[in-house]
Amino acid sequence: MSKPIKIMVTILISLTIIGIATIVILVYGDQGSVSSEERTIDDMVENSFMTGEIRTDLADNNFLLIQFRIVTDNEDAAEFLQKGEHFQLNNVILKELTVLKEENFRSGLSEVEQQLKKRLNQIEGLKDHGKVTDIFTIDKVLQ
Repeated sequence: MSKPIKIMVTILISLTIIGIATIVILVYGDQGSVSSEERTIDDMVENSFMTGEIRTDLADNNFLLIQFRIVTDNEDAAEFLQKGEHFQLNNVILKELTVLKEENFRSGLSEVEQQLKKRLNQIEGLKDHGKVTDIFTIDKVLQ
């Protein structure tokens, strides 16, 4: 075999090995990041808290009694929100709920939870501690 052919074969083998290594890294690297994003129920409970029962009137003159479990991305954020539960947190929740109607809670509860999550993440100082990742409605009574 001549010298140029040996060099070409060596380059092709090297490129093939580098390509295979890159594919393996991309495939297994993505799987590792997906599994780290999935949270266990224990992690969610540890980084969450339940609000007290919140009573308010709605825009259509109905009354609402509701309670939430607020899940954050870390314990520090959960503690920060709990400290403000009696004024900051309840203030944001009440402002969001009082403009809604009964129909929002009958057919659009997930949208209400998403809107609350968005508004809670805007609380001054929360960004320094973490963020709200989920809100679950624990109890709800419409009257």
